[in-house]
Amino acid sequence: MPTIHANDIELHYQRVGTGSPVLLLAGMASDSASWQPVVAPLSKHFEVFTLDNRCTGRTQPANAKTSKDLMIKDVLALADECNLERFTLVGHSMGAMLAWHVAATAPERVSGLVACSAAMNTSHARIELFETLARLRTDLNEADWFRLLFQFLFSPGFFTDSKQIEFAVQASMGYPYKQSLQAFKTQAQALKTFLDKPNFESLPFPALTLTGANDVLFP
Repeated sequence: MPTIHANDIELHYQRVGTGSPVLLLAGMASDSASWQPVVAPLSKHFEVFTLDNRCTGRTQPANAKTSKDLMIKDVLALADECNLERFTLVGHSMGAMLAWHVAATAPERVSGLVACSAAMNTSHARIELFETLARLRTDLNEADWFRLLFQFLFSPGFFTDSKQIEFAVQASMGYPYKQSLQAFKTQAQALKTFLDKPNFESLPFPALTLTGANDVLFP
């Protein structure tokens, strides 16, 4: 799988399809695999890029220093490396906040933006939530920790099927590129850098925001 040297990391990414470029930015504790259900249909119409944010997936080092500003630089470095003059950004959760800040940094390069399940900035309540989750996680309680995390990720209907819950727990624990506890803590600390809203004098591109009726984190 391709990587680029971006700032102080080896940034892992994937590139599929043809057409106008679309960059998919994953959320907190997620990597490029979280986009798997939508990559194939999108790649029929677009050139789709997915990347592993700092502290996730196959990007190295696994527990790199991270912040909003560093992630902005990573996204723009990937665009430069792949010769993308302009691109559409699609972000989920923390990735959506990152998308807004990338767009504010380089609005002339953004063709459009889709922000899923997020505001433009985070809150002290969400920072406290993820820092508490980081304190609760240990190697001994990892299965139950994932069950707790799922309360913030899935709709109520997900929890009506115990086999589905167990499958998701085992898949999360067995994922070969599972985020380490220390990397999760580093990301949780980095959420503080997303407290400020991005500064737009104008919005020179079309933008769409989406959230789910059952979304607990960003209702």
